Amino acid sequence: MSYMALLDRHVTFFNGSLRTLLRRESDRRRYANSPYAWLFQPYMGEELIALACHAGRSGIFSVAAVPFTQQAIKTSDAYVMTLLPSETAARQTSLVPSQRQHQLQHAPQRTEVMDETNLSELVAHIGNRPILGWGLRRQLSGLNRALNAHLGFALPNAQVDLDLLNRRELRRRQPYVDPPTNLRHAAARYRIPLHSFSSVLDQATASALLYQRLQRLVD
Repeated sequence: MSYMALLDRHVTFFNGSLRTLLRRESDRRRYANSPYAWLFQPYMGEELIALACHAGRSGIFSVAAVPFTQQAIKTSDAYVMTLLPSETAARQTSLVPSQRQHQLQHAPQRTEVMDETNLSELVAHIGNRPILGWGLRRQLSGLNRALNAHLGFALPNAQVDLDLLNRRELRRRQPYVDPPTNLRHAAARYRIPLHSFSSVLDQATASALLYQRLQRLVD
């Protein structure tokens, strides 16, 4: 089955309402002559982006974006960043213990200020590839708020919510089995390693593996 056929099959799990689609179309026209125009164009390749986001205390925010295909997960091309609000960054040397713990847990490749430059770099890395994750709307809420504040738009990508997709597959195959309530439980069901205190990179990688497993069940 082709990549686009797989996406068509799961179109009901693309995280968006009519209002969201209309907003994306409005943004596409508004940014048609900007450096961001290509982000609003349909993606015709084979890759997807597994995304994981975690908001900590005092506005600190970590995100991991892992590109993958049906055949391979490209962790060597993963993008893992922790973003600090400007007021936190100004006193970064005196981060409170909870913020230090956040950075230790998520082990970002970089820690930067949450501003237009660094958010532009993040969306350029994600590109216009479809994104997926567990409870995607909730995970994206903080990131999209930051993007709207600094860039003027939220991620326009096609989106697949693994929670909804997994529920549908369970209803089809095992209708009397309760669905997992979180990514860690789903990973355990499909024998995907994921520690309770996993980093955003671990969560994004597990999301990619889970999607691959679900696709094999569908085929």
